[in-house]
Amino acid sequence: MPIIKPVFTATSTITGDVTVATATSIAPTPARFTAIVTAPMVVGLTTTIPAGSFIDENGTALTVLPTLTSNSYATVYVNGVVQPTSAYILSPTDLALDDDVTVGAPVTLEIVTHTATSTSTPTSTLAVTTVIST
Repeated sequence: MPIIKPVFTATSTITGDVTVATATSIAPTPARFTAIVTAPMVVGLTTTIPAGSFIDENGTALTVLPTLTSNSYATVYVNGVVQPTSAYILSPTDLALDDDVTVGAPVTLEIVTHTATSTSTPTSTLAVTTVIST
């Protein structure tokens, strides 16, 4: 005689919602570097300022200039006047300006980097109902 096996069927129903609230903040972080133009930096109609000629806001000399990322941008000021991006080329080794800048003029390089922070908080009102039948 064969054995008797019970058969059960379970059916689960899920109801409710899941919502997510996200808060995002973006914080700019500026860094400023200054150099004074000297005669050897001006050759023809180009002024090339080596990285080592720049000092940071604490007076510390740089060895390389910051590299721009997708979250940053540069602004160059000559004698306090903002320069268009087409008037200069920034590299890790120097800042080249497409003009003969007056010897003794201050040149300020400002790099602004944006940092984004997001926090997500999920809220669930899910309920599960299970019915077992034979």
